[in-house]
Amino acid sequence: MMKTMKKISLWTMSLLTLLFVAGCAEQQQQQTTAETTTEAPAPVALEGEWQAIDFRDTIERTFLYTYKDAYTRLKTTEAFEDVSPTLTIEGTKVTLTYTADMNKYFEFFAEAHKDIAKDKAEAARVLAANAQKNIKKSEDLSGTYNDETYIYKGKQEGGVLDTNAKTIVFPDVPNLFGILPLYISSTEVPITYHYEVNGDILTMYAEKVYKENGIHLVYPMRFKKVQK
Repeated sequence: MMKTMKKISLWTMSLLTLLFVAGCAEQQQQQTTAETTTEAPAPVALEGEWQAIDFRDTIERTFLYTYKDAYTRLKTTEAFEDVSPTLTIEGTKVTLTYTADMNKYFEFFAEAHKDIAKDKAEAARVLAANAQKNIKKSEDLSGTYNDETYIYKGKQEGGVLDTNAKTIVFPDVPNLFGILPLYISSTEVPITYHYEVNGDILTMYAEKVYKENGIHLVYPMRFKKVQK
């Protein structure tokens, strides 16, 4: 009788242990399934303002090709690291605006090009004049420049949104101060950006493929929707 009771008790404990382990496994499986089936955040409306984020990454990628030496890339990137453009979408109309403090860039230019500018003030005059010439070449580029604070507020109009093709096309390449294009070249126009929206983040990117060597370059810009 005692042996029978012991066998029943051992069998009962084994069964309870098996059920406990199975229950834990099922709970873990349900948790894993819930995690893997989590839906992606719903995209917000395109209409409105989008503020650039991680813009230094965009600048670094652009200047990586523009400038061959590391020191120039570093100093130029640092000069514009606080720039954070705003993308405004109204229907199919797209406008890019930004404010750039040119002080650091003028200082670096004077340091690197003593044959052109002996000091920061002269660098400012030379580059501002050059920028104005470039801006006047396009009907879609405009801006205001303070020659005392060296603050420039730029606007790039003429962008066209196509929600079917998921593209934004600008007649001119967006650039900083009219002299630093945010692409491999300022002459390849119009420029087409493809875009995608994930939640409140809009990523638009231009691509270029070199047929001679197959190199594929991607120039992305990320924006976060401004909630009002």
